[in-house]
Amino acid sequence: NEYKSYLSKYNIKHADQLITHVTESSSRDWKKIYGALSMVTSCSVGWLALWISFLVLHLLGDAALSTRQLKRRNVDFAKLFASESYRWIEDITTNSNTNYYNYTGYNSYDSIRSELYRLEKKYNFVKVEKFGSTYERRDLIALHINKNKSNQIVFLNSLIHAREWITGCVTMSIIERLLSFKSDVITDLLNYYHFIIVPVLNPDGYHYSFTKNRMWRKNREKTGHPNCVGVDINRNFAYGFDSYQVDKKEADDKCSGAYRGTHALCTAESSGLHKILTKYKHNIKYYIDYHSYGNMWTNAYGAHNWLPKNEVQLKRYREKAVNVLLKTIGGIWLSGNVYDVIYQANGIAVDHVHYFITPIAFTVEVGEGVQVQRVLLH
Repeated sequence: NEYKSYLSKYNIKHADQLITHVTESSSRDWKKIYGALSMVTSCSVGWLALWISFLVLHLLGDAALSTRQLKRRNVDFAKLFASESYRWIEDITTNSNTNYYNYTGYNSYDSIRSELYRLEKKYNFVKVEKFGSTYERRDLIALHINKNKSNQIVFLNSLIHAREWITGCVTMSIIERLLSFKSDVITDLLNYYHFIIVPVLNPDGYHYSFTKNRMWRKNREKTGHPNCVGVDINRNFAYGFDSYQVDKKEADDKCSGAYRGTHALCTAESSGLHKILTKYKHNIKYYIDYHSYGNMWTNAYGAHNWLPKNEVQLKRYREKAVNVLLKTIGGIWLSGNVYDVIYQANGIAVDHVHYFITPIAFTVEVGEGVQVQRVLLH
């Protein structure tokens, strides 16, 4: 209703008018627009903040852009945001049909899987790779986008926690933009990087969340307890698995939402991710693990409060990223290591990847441009 009132006030009746309004309005008006939009949990709003992460990484990489180019491309982002938000803001749906993928809403695992294979058939530079099977025999699959035979890999994954649906929207929307949206940003990204994207790292848990229990977090494998199933995949990685200082009782409780499992990498999901990361280890430059909910850009470590050896480098990335996010969508953003920004968390993916695969690894909590009640906790 707030969004509709804003459109009515400025007599905005279609997307082109909104684009013009956004690009010509003052920064205060722009924040008002985003403030209204961000009160609604939509995929189009969610992926915007994360999409900018690619621009940030690209700016800091080998293909740095000039200030003039950046200014021009930020206008492109504003236009894209305006058109997408106007088009899809009232069409947030859930889709279980495997015959099509709905980029305007939430989709089942089977729909996501079908879409990845459809994209593989459509583009000759796109490939689907299976890297494991879950307890309930669902495929763990990654999508490769490598148009220019690049040996610099950006590795992304989401939905390690089943209930964090918006993160799957983020990675799938990134895939869509890389393949179908035409801009200088997209061209540069495809020229410089090989993308490996895992939209659903927890297929069993996501399916259960999608069909049975919306707030389910873990996977669905048996634990030996008659009434409690599932391991928290993001407590099952090798780095820090045995170095608990607090909450070890919860980590060993098979009925808790953070049960870590019997030993490191004992789940099909964590071991599968480790294997595919190791396979491409020498070419992986950047890694991002998407979570929700919160405005946070974090990195190792979560297991303890030690600073990584490349903290200076990571801080530079974090600050650049947060500055772009603040200028683009506003809000309050926190950055730093997981231990300080969120809480101590052992056996998490970002620690594991930072230590064993690439030092430039992040966990990004998908947030909103304004502070609203947190309805979906990390």
